Amino acid sequence: MLKAAKAYLSTQVSTASKGDLLLMLYDTAIKHLKLAAEKIVEKDYAAKGILISKAIAIISELQESLNKELGGDVTKNLFQLYFICNTKLLSANIQMNAALVEEVIGILSGLRQAFAQII
Repeated sequence: MLKAAKAYLSTQVSTASKGDLLLMLYDTAIKHLKLAAEKIVEKDYAAKGILISKAIAIISELQESLNKELGGDVTKNLFQLYFICNTKLLSANIQMNAALVEEVIGILSGLRQAFAQII
């Protein structure tokens, strides 16, 4: 079953448009952060760290994929927003602070919703 799920996901990613991939990245980061917030409450610090690290990696990928030459102010603002998100997540990871994780979930959810409307 796991092999079939991986094959399905691989096909889904390889056939998705750039817009759909962007939404998948947001969805996955948000999912990891929701689970991380739960793990903080449960005091499962190892799992929390892994989940936050995965979200940071996704946000870093989003940040690095910005077209700095053509994006203008929008790109600069998104770059800063992603930087703020990752900074908050690093603090949340160290401080075991679910509220900071929830802040980032709010930011990413807002961006996801905006991009979904554009797409």
